Amino acid sequence: MELVAKRLEHIPNSDPPAVRVISDNGFYSPYERTADEIHIVGRIRWFAREI
Repeated sequence: MELVAKRLEHIPNSDPPAVRVISDNGFYSPYERTADEIHIVGRIRWFAREI
C-alpha cells in the first residue's frame, strides 16, 4: 500500500463506478481503478518549488 498524489477523473457510465488516475509526470501512464479501490486521504491545495 502506498500514498500518492494524483489527479482523479470520474469515468462516466461505468459499472461499477470507476476513476482514471492521472499523473502530472508524463513518464507514468494513466490507469483505471474502481471507486472502492480508491481511498482519498486529502486534497492538495497549494504547491511551491524553488526556481
